Amino acid sequence: MKIVCIGAAPTALGAAYRLNELKNEGNEAAKDAEIVLLEQEEIAGGLSCTVTDAKGFLWDMGGHITFNHNFPYYEKATQWAVDDWNKLARNCMVDMNYLYDTKGIHLVPYPAQFAVPLFPDEVKNRCLADLKERYENPQDGTTPDNFEEWVLQHFGPTILNTFFKPYTKKVWTVEPLKMSPNWVGTRVAKLPQEKLEELCSMDQSELANADFGWGPNSYFTFPKYGGTGNVWNSMAKKLPNEWFKFNNKVTGVNHKEKTVEVLEKGQTEPTKMSYDVLLNTSPIDQLVNNTQITAPLDIVHNKVFIVGVGLRKPMTSFLEKFTWLYFPDREVPFFRVTILSRYGEVTPDSDKYWSVMCECARPIDDPITEEEMVKKTLDGLVIKDMITREAIESVYSITLPYGYPIPTPNRDRELARAHGELERHSIYSRGRFGGWKYESSNQDHCFIQGKEFIDRVILGEPEKLYKTGVPTIPRG
Repeated sequence: MKIVCIGAAPTALGAAYRLNELKNEGNEAAKDAEIVLLEQEEIAGGLSCTVTDAKGFLWDMGGHITFNHNFPYYEKATQWAVDDWNKLARNCMVDMNYLYDTKGIHLVPYPAQFAVPLFPDEVKNRCLADLKERYENPQDGTTPDNFEEWVLQHFGPTILNTFFKPYTKKVWTVEPLKMSPNWVGTRVAKLPQEKLEELCSMDQSELANADFGWGPNSYFTFPKYGGTGNVWNSMAKKLPNEWFKFNNKVTGVNHKEKTVEVLEKGQTEPTKMSYDVLLNTSPIDQLVNNTQITAPLDIVHNKVFIVGVGLRKPMTSFLEKFTWLYFPDREVPFFRVTILSRYGEVTPDSDKYWSVMCECARPIDDPITEEEMVKKTLDGLVIKDMITREAIESVYSITLPYGYPIPTPNRDRELARAHGELERHSIYSRGRFGGWKYESSNQDHCFIQGKEFIDRVILGEPEKLYKTGVPTIPRG
């Protein structure tokens, strides 16, 4: 069996790692299987890569962290790839300055629904009344049609309007009314009545040190050196070299012939490569459009601008204890700011420099330029008193044309339609945009999707993490 993977990011690397493991174990079913990873860039990682700017600052393509307890298999693999890790306490807050009618920044604990006792009295009392009504009259038997209805069902209109609407618009670039509730899972924390009562009984000093319920997610890990990209580059280097073809862009897929067209960097004409099974980790909408295997998909994504700012020390004092901050405030362009230099060695000299990384989402047809977004971001950081212009040493920016796969109400139906046709032709589309399901698109999710893909096509075991929405097709 010849397996061809489009891309060499976490999903494809999960597949390669698993196949290598099976071969090393002497698994009979894997003995004759071969795999090729076709990656258009010169390094592995995809959206999980790390770049170094002209001044020597390292930048990830977003706030990538790992909660290792979710998937022990993923932890084993990443520890095999990289030796040195930092373990950090999660300390994130949300800026709700617009509630307090204050300029600059006003931080409350995240998730915002847990911070209700800290809200201004009028807003707090309305939130508490909404929550009390829902505790006394639960609607658990009612299935919401969209994310807005889900928030109303669990929290009420006050929290919807004060936090969820503005923040959803910032990160997703659509209103909660235009999102399915199916993605929520553990991504949006519900507020149990007993937890709310416990928080409401505390005074201000106690609230400042309260447990806001992160549980096993209270800590996360990050590579000590090289940023997130170091994990995937190191893993690729430890796997068989002949499995990887970098600087090779897939320009076409012929599902009837079971071939892909590949254009190697520096060449003018593509070559054909045959496959028995194809693992696609590129955006599924592009794959469908390229193959015309079914009608174009009615699915939606946004774009994200990454703006990294390298700064000379001293570090802004109030940021020293935080890992990242959320910003529903419409007056600044970023929805999240990561204090990246707290994570690992990502500056030219940690004694002299520190850094922040900002993420700004916009609809794909928004005409704002990257240069304009950089200016708005720097202005926003100054407005929020997070940096001073005089301390700026380096500014890095990049536009990610595919930022977030938006869980629209008809997403699952559209994906099931695509997967039914694709898998009938031995094409499996997985990963952040290959699978298009935000709720299972973190690095660890994607890696496990690759692992389970191999278990399915080699061992005949059903996938557990990614749900296609179609009945499992037997291998072969």
